[in-house]
Amino acid sequence: MSPLRAVFRSTQVLRLAVAALSAAFLATAPAAHAAHADTSAQPADLSGRFVIANANQHMVLCADPNSTMATVEPLTLTIDPYCVWKQGGDDSDLIMYNAAKDMVLGINKIGPFYNGETVDLMPLETSNGYEHWKWGVMDSSGLIGLPLLALKDQSFNLNAHDGAGNYVTITDAYQPTRPDQSWTTVSVSVSG
Repeated sequence: MSPLRAVFRSTQVLRLAVAALSAAFLATAPAAHAAHADTSAQPADLSGRFVIANANQHMVLCADPNSTMATVEPLTLTIDPYCVWKQGGDDSDLIMYNAAKDMVLGINKIGPFYNGETVDLMPLETSNGYEHWKWGVMDSSGLIGLPLLALKDQSFNLNAHDGAGNYVTITDAYQPTRPDQSWTTVSVSVSG
């Protein structure tokens, strides 16, 4: 592949993320997620990443404020702290931390994964090794983001289920060409 082609593909992925954020902020949307607690009491400094579900570019990975489950919620005009993640580690071995919940994204179990298993939030200090993830590789089309793979068994991928607002699960098929199994991140920062 020519270097020019590689740059073009990378630019396409970036344009998808920028277009998603632009469309979300220009659209008329509620000020906060209906399912989430009041976000007006945000910390003075809020920074991290939105993890955007490519199945529906107006949905982001969030921590459910009322449970220990991960979900996909609509992107709104307000930066919801439950939808901001901090990545610890590098792309080949990372932990996704949500400061609003003070928990990490993981699978709260020990043993083999199964298809459709829900993704949990758990305190880092009680980790079981199943909170480690890895960014996969971009699909050859270059039009879709990256799969987020469970590090313990990389044949399992984080699945947004077409951005339907349901709880996030893992799926046993490594198919980064499926939009519901690919993700794009965008850095966000709010200073008070």
